[in-house]
Amino acid sequence: MTTHPSRQESAVKPFEIDFSADAARLAEVRHALQAWLAEVPIDPDQAYDIVLAVGEACTNAVEHGHRGDGGTVRVTAALTETHIHTVVTDTGRWITPHPDTDASRGRGMGIMRALSSEFEVSTSGAGTVVDMRFAQS
Repeated sequence: MTTHPSRQESAVKPFEIDFSADAARLAEVRHALQAWLAEVPIDPDQAYDIVLAVGEACTNAVEHGHRGDGGTVRVTAALTETHIHTVVTDTGRWITPHPDTDASRGRGMGIMRALSSEFEVSTSGAGTVVDMRFAQS
């Protein structure tokens, strides 16, 4: 069976950006995603939620996956008929931070889970993949 993308899907090209795992690059990634989402027919509040959730995933990749090792993080996003599908991939080795380090931290996974309609994290020796889907409202 052959499927064809809807007009909506084909009108918006997928988003893709690779960046060095450096905290100084996070704002640039958020701005690039925000610009792409401005082309997607979704509510501005939902676009904000997507930028926040993806930003949290990128921050985790930089802080907990790479920790200054110079690795690369990849962010992709695509519009489907029902969702905005985002994936954040790093090639680092995740280390869970000590919970007593700073009690005001450690909320990123909860934020991502709360804002997305589908959320999955998979880790392996090759890195971590955060897969989030946001139902179009």
